[in-house]
Amino acid sequence: MGTLVTYPREKHADGKPIERWEIKEELDREIFARRLLENVRNWIDSDEDVINSMGMPNPNPPPQLTDEECKTKADAGEGTYGHSTIIEPADLDLYSGYLYPPLRMPEKPQVMVSYWDMNREPVNFMEGRIMIKALCPDGIESWLTINIPVPNFYTALEGNAWGWPKYVADEMTVTKEHSEVIYEGKPSLLLDFTPGGVDDTTMAQLKEQGTEGGNTVSFHMATGTTSHMTLLRQGTGPKSGRGGYVAEWEAGMIRTWGRPEDKWSGLLPEDCVTPGFWQRTVARGGPGGGAMYKVKNLQVN
Repeated sequence: MGTLVTYPREKHADGKPIERWEIKEELDREIFARRLLENVRNWIDSDEDVINSMGMPNPNPPPQLTDEECKTKADAGEGTYGHSTIIEPADLDLYSGYLYPPLRMPEKPQVMVSYWDMNREPVNFMEGRIMIKALCPDGIESWLTINIPVPNFYTALEGNAWGWPKYVADEMTVTKEHSEVIYEGKPSLLLDFTPGGVDDTTMAQLKEQGTEGGNTVSFHMATGTTSHMTLLRQGTGPKSGRGGYVAEWEAGMIRTWGRPEDKWSGLLPEDCVTPGFWQRTVARGGPGGGAMYKVKNLQVN
């Protein structure tokens, strides 16, 4: 007989849950993850097609920042920063193996590798994203997440429930010249950035393609009375995640390496060096928030 205390009762004063604006430390964010998981799970097991801000209230949203206000934040070092690059897959059989029905091969198969330091206070977060382009049943080509390093267990739990195959790294580092993920004492992902070496046409293409923001897809696990996986899109499609204030943007060549034990690394050509970019963006904020959508015409048993 005995008692196991996971979270102290004082974290829920008067029996009230922690709200987003009350997060002050890592433990608060960990507790908050339970609400996100429950909200999304209940949404999956409902007739609603959209969930905004993971179902969390936002009673007093701040006004959208002006360019001048964004610049002030950027000058103070704020903003999400990291790399992104697109790679032609070396193994199309491996590529197609990730495309569960109803996803299909896109017109031009591509791998995107992004790695972001969200650079947030009071609780920071980093995330690497290995993704492949997929044709969805609604006709939109989106980025399917296939390998996601993160720095803690609660975001790994969130991701795996929502279909983002996350694993917990030992260490995560994002710098302009070199970014890495360390897992079980050894590198699992390396990105080396060399500025320049990109012609004007390629630079324009990089700016046009942008990042994966607003156009990723994943399969939420079966839950409740929903006995099949549910295909979700985090956003509304290409370019829907844009709109932040760009504080830094520089094109260059990115050398990408993934550890051979991870199957996705077979998608990389040998000595993989591709055009990409480094950027830092400041969120403009304002009313609303990120939304997830159930992709229509899904039939998975």
